[in-house]
Amino acid sequence: MNSTEKGDKLEDEFYKYLVDQQSREEEVFGIYPHGKCKILRKKKYPSRDRGAPVEFDVVIELYHPGRQKPHFFAVFECKNYAGAVPEDRVREFSDKLKEIFPNRHKGVMVVSSKLQSGARNVAESRGLGIAKYDERGAEIVVDRKGRSFLDTHSVKSQIFRGEGIAKPLKFSAYCEGNYFGTVAEFLASLEPGYEATQSVSGSPRVSVPYIAAEDIKKATEEILKQIEYEAGPVDLAKICLMLGIDLRFTNSVIRGADGAQILGSANFDLNTIEINSHQDSNQQRFTIGHEIGHFCLRHQNYLRSETILERDLEISSEASNPLNYDRLEFQANAFSADLILPDRAFIFAMARFRLQLGIKYRGLGFIFVDDQQDNLLVYYKFLTLLSIEFEASKQMIEIKLRKMGLLNDQRVKRQASAGAWLAGTSPHF
Repeated sequence: MNSTEKGDKLEDEFYKYLVDQQSREEEVFGIYPHGKCKILRKKKYPSRDRGAPVEFDVVIELYHPGRQKPHFFAVFECKNYAGAVPEDRVREFSDKLKEIFPNRHKGVMVVSSKLQSGARNVAESRGLGIAKYDERGAEIVVDRKGRSFLDTHSVKSQIFRGEGIAKPLKFSAYCEGNYFGTVAEFLASLEPGYEATQSVSGSPRVSVPYIAAEDIKKATEEILKQIEYEAGPVDLAKICLMLGIDLRFTNSVIRGADGAQILGSANFDLNTIEINSHQDSNQQRFTIGHEIGHFCLRHQNYLRSETILERDLEISSEASNPLNYDRLEFQANAFSADLILPDRAFIFAMARFRLQLGIKYRGLGFIFVDDQQDNLLVYYKFLTLLSIEFEASKQMIEIKLRKMGLLNDQRVKRQASAGAWLAGTSPHF
């Protein structure tokens, strides 16, 4: 794909995203009735200086009620570059804007990757906004009160280099010192005739509510009861069917703009879960359980769609900052673990395998392991049997044992020995 085709692809995706926002026939971006906002692609405007029209990638024309001519233009220039957008492209875009729209406009550079400081400085000095669009990113539900559960760092890390890696958002933007996680917030801040919606930087915050571990477990138990689960691997496809979720699979290895592998995605409007290529079946099962968790824990109150990265499965503790949407991922992980390893069936299976392997209680705990070769061998056989029984990773089984207080692990080199045996697995699947 050449540079023109790449640019057209980003432009086409971004345009469709904006039109989809409008097609819901709500107030467009929280500002206008849908009939008072035109979203145009490849729109040409006359230029006296050039003697020929100038074309822009995507333009939103905003109209006051009863007026035939737009009073404000939001003009988007899409740059689908692998690296940083060159400074001369930013200047060129700014010059075209001044030529065609001497006032009543705001220009926005839409990029598919992060910006380096040089391009950022030029955009800031010229008064341009910067937006990043990621077709596969999570889409935040618009809150008309302008309240956000995102923190500034989550959005900042989407756009600028050196800000760390964050879960991708479908839309993120920066303008005049403020950060935005939705088109509604961003466009409202650009429109001078209306009271601007607060940005993430200054908006009142909505905390993602804490859900107690026992409540998450109760939610999984109710699901298991409905499918009449008794023992063995939990039928995740049956759960999706019962919940009306369309579960789909692809063989593709899909990566986001930052190169991180996308294991799957959920669309809460369409009730779909799509699972991409995985390194093993146990990991894939955990991903499915994770996505089911998002549905059952009502995370659609915050997200219209979401993607899951491999690192999301490694979130094993409640986010200290409730405004950071890692809390949603932690809750989904906890749900998946409880769903795939149900307590009652897990306890019965452990009792059966202890008997099978001749593991006896000697006052050292339900399951005891140390560095003695015989004890290690029996312990690893025990993990293997449970892993096969529930189609879950050995490391996930071990974490379950620790949480239940059933494992007395006296290995001196516990990290090294466990790591050697469990090589190739990730902490929670």
